[in-house]
Amino acid sequence: MLSREIIRNFKIYFLLGAIFMSLSAYSRFYFSEMYRIEPLGISSIDLLDILKFVFLMIFLGSFGLALLSSIFDVLILKKLLKNTSPKIALSIGIPAQALMIILIVQVLDFVYVTTLPLIYEGPVEPTGPSENMFLIIHLIVAVGMSKVLIEIDRKLGPGNLWKMLTGKFFKPREEERIFMFIDLQSSTSIAERIGHLEYSKFLQSCFQDFSIVDHYRADIYQYVGDEVVVSWSPNKGVKNDNFLKAFFAFTDLLKRKREHYQKEYGISPYFKAGANIGPVIITEVGDIKREITYHGDTLNTAARIQEKCNDLKAQLLISESLYKLVNNKDAYQIDDVGTIHLKGKGKNVRLYRVAQLDN
Repeated sequence: MLSREIIRNFKIYFLLGAIFMSLSAYSRFYFSEMYRIEPLGISSIDLLDILKFVFLMIFLGSFGLALLSSIFDVLILKKLLKNTSPKIALSIGIPAQALMIILIVQVLDFVYVTTLPLIYEGPVEPTGPSENMFLIIHLIVAVGMSKVLIEIDRKLGPGNLWKMLTGKFFKPREEERIFMFIDLQSSTSIAERIGHLEYSKFLQSCFQDFSIVDHYRADIYQYVGDEVVVSWSPNKGVKNDNFLKAFFAFTDLLKRKREHYQKEYGISPYFKAGANIGPVIITEVGDIKREITYHGDTLNTAARIQEKCNDLKAQLLISESLYKLVNNKDAYQIDDVGTIHLKGKGKNVRLYRVAQLDN
């Protein structure tokens, strides 16, 4: 899960780092001023060698920036924001990011001094503070813009930012998707028991733990009150039965943290879910506020299936069409609960109750 988040952040940092280092190189005439290559010396260097050198510097700088920043964001800054105040997290994060940028510039300076003599026979001197500051400013802007894009990407869902920018969702289009509606049981009574403020903190903790589904290629579509809706493309969801493993990984995590929830809130969370597969329409909606939305009977059916969990004494119910796609049926206890009438549906739907096998 952490590795996927690091990779997503890495891609954004690397792209923005490469763009702004390229701008820095271009504005300094292929680093000629930044690295003190004399004009007469430039003419003695093969153009291809110059381009190779510039590419090497841009790649190393972008890679270093992306690697350090993405690891720091996910493994350190994220925990600081969770366990301390934003003010403390920023007071640590900003200097740490500045040190990373300075370190990258120093490494680039070392590479410059050791690499340039291979293609240039003239004098090569380390860059000075004024030359380095020019690159540092570009890297600071790259980091700032990267963090903004990362937050937007998290808001829209991984990968959807680029799809929106390229206009993929501008016109409604049909896709085959798996949808799972996951709901907290007895949410109203829990809110009344512990109070709305504590209940909000309780949900935050639950949904924080829910991020484990990222390991199973799930896309979190939306949070609605005490309910979360997740989705998969058929390939990602069916592969290794990811849509089943994701739900049970979440419920297993809640079981392991039962004592924590009892201590903090006096409640052990219990979630139930309903899942379905079928065609949906996906499109970009809104003007003042834009978002990507899915709609269609597939979602409505998944929501209605989830509502039947209590009646059928099930923690997870799936439709017949989804049951047929389960690869390893022997790995779970799956019971046919028959054809059930769902609210708003003209025809009854055959459902299957899925549970983990007792170890």
